[in-house]
Amino acid sequence: MNLTENSTQNRDGARKSTIYDLARHTGFSPGTVSRVLNNRDKVRPETRERILMAARELDLKPQVAPRTRQVAILSEPTYTDRIEGYAATLTAHLAFAFSRRNIGVVLPSDPFEQLPSLFLDGIVAVTFDSRLLELLSRMESRIPVVYMDRFDAGPEQYRVCSDHYRSGLIAAEHFATRGMKHPAFFGGEGQAFAERLRGYRDGLSAAGYALDERLLVQAGPGTHQAVVTRLVRNGADAVFVPGTSFQAMECLHLLTYVMGLRVPEDVSLIGGENEGISAIQCPPLTTIEEPLRDMAEAAVDMLDRCTGEEPPRERSLVLPLRLISRNSVR
Repeated sequence: MNLTENSTQNRDGARKSTIYDLARHTGFSPGTVSRVLNNRDKVRPETRERILMAARELDLKPQVAPRTRQVAILSEPTYTDRIEGYAATLTAHLAFAFSRRNIGVVLPSDPFEQLPSLFLDGIVAVTFDSRLLELLSRMESRIPVVYMDRFDAGPEQYRVCSDHYRSGLIAAEHFATRGMKHPAFFGGEGQAFAERLRGYRDGLSAAGYALDERLLVQAGPGTHQAVVTRLVRNGADAVFVPGTSFQAMECLHLLTYVMGLRVPEDVSLIGGENEGISAIQCPPLTTIEEPLRDMAEAAVDMLDRCTGEEPPRERSLVLPLRLISRNSVR
C-alpha cells in the first residue's frame, strides 16, 4: 500500500468514527449525522441544530471530504445598504476573495435565526448593532470573528478598518485650503461616522476655525432633506458628507434640484467615493476613497490564517485612504 492510499484510508476511518460517535451521542442515525456534517438537505432544522451543538460540545470538527472551510459574512438585517452601497460592496469583495482561496461563503439573511444551525469555521461582521455584537461576542469563544470598521474592538479581537479619523482631517484641510468660510459636516450614526466627525473637528480646529455645533450633524436615515436644508440656512458654504452608500449623491441632488443651489459655486461638497458613479455626477464629485477591496483582502487573509495553521500577523489593521479631487469644491 502506498502513502496516498494509506492517507485516504485514515481520513475515511476518522470520518466514519466521528459520524458514529455523534450518532451514539445524539441518538440519530449515522445517515442523518452524515447529512448534517456534509451540509446536505432533508434534515429538520431542530435536528440539524442538535447535532451541530453536540459536535461542538464534543469538540468534533471532522475533516469530511469534500468539505471545505466555510465562513459567514454578516450584515445587521435592518441596515439599508445590504443590497447596494457600503455593506453590499464590501460583502462582494469578501465573497470573491474567499472564493479565490477555496473557502465557502454563506450570507445569512437573519443571523439570529440561522447561525445556530450552521457549522462555521469563522465569521466576518460587516455591519452590526448592539444585539448582533452580543451574539458575536458569545461566538468568539468557539470560532474566530473578524470585524469590519469596528473602532471599539478589544485587544484580543480581530478587526480591519479604514482610517476614518484621517478622512475627517483630510476633508477639513481641503476645505480650509480652498478658503471655505463655514464648512459643515453631515454624517450618519455609528462608530465610523463618529470617527470621521472627530477627525473633522480636529482638522477645523487646527486650521483656525471656531467650531459651530449647528454645522456638525450626525443623524439617522431619512433625515437628509431636513438636515441639508438646516445646514444651508445656518450659513454652510461647504459640506463634508462621508460614506460609500451614495450619501453625497443624495446631498448633491437636494442642493441642486430641491433647493436650487449650484455646486460648487454656492455650496462646495466632499463625499465618499462610489467607484464608477461619483466621477460621472454633475459636477463630478470630490471624494474620499475608502480601500474597500484592500479591507476585504486583509480580512480574508486574517480569517484564513485564523482557521489555518499559520497565525495572523496582526489582530488590528487600519488602512489608509485618499482624497480624489474633482469639481465639486470651488
